[in-house]
Amino acid sequence: MDAKRLSIPLSEEEVRKLGIGEVVYLDGLIYTAMSQFHIRAIEENILPPIDFAKLNVLVHAGPLMKKVNDQWIPLGIDPTSSLYMDKYGPAIIKKLGIRAIVGKTTMGNETMEVMKKNGCVHLTLLGLMGNVLASQVKKVVQVYGLEELGSNEATWVMEVEKAGPFIVDIDTRGTNLISQLNVEVEKKFEEYYKKYGIKDFDYIKVGV
Repeated sequence: MDAKRLSIPLSEEEVRKLGIGEVVYLDGLIYTAMSQFHIRAIEENILPPIDFAKLNVLVHAGPLMKKVNDQWIPLGIDPTSSLYMDKYGPAIIKKLGIRAIVGKTTMGNETMEVMKKNGCVHLTLLGLMGNVLASQVKKVVQVYGLEELGSNEATWVMEVEKAGPFIVDIDTRGTNLISQLNVEVEKKFEEYYKKYGIKDFDYIKVGV
């Protein structure tokens, strides 16, 4: 399957054409959003002055940044688990008109339903190191909340060029690649338990 190179802002039509397992590269403006961004946006109705109609790709990441003279340079952008932000997933997608969320792991059923209804996908890194993703940033356009929230929780607006590869792991049909893989993994476990005579197996419980 050929990779798709998409320009931001993403349209609902092109997002709805994406299916799980497809590889995507992104061009244009993205913004980072960690816990405080979600809490402030949904619980306090506080948002940075961003045109969210044009910036409709949100990245769950707190980048490692360095200031050189008057210019911010990203040293590493390593997206965190989107499950951390899942509580606010449905509301943030509806409020901001998000077309793609870049993160790791997966998101819950309620968020997936809103993604299906509103036209939003979840993208995860495909063998992509944080320093490589940082090298795909052409420039840092703006930062909001730096003094108040710190570098990790601030909202960074960046222009990227051929950022990726990312893989679509939740599409607008309600299909979840991680869930499908987990089903296959469980089947394999059962096969090997039976093959090697393993009975009453349980995972190690830490801290119990």
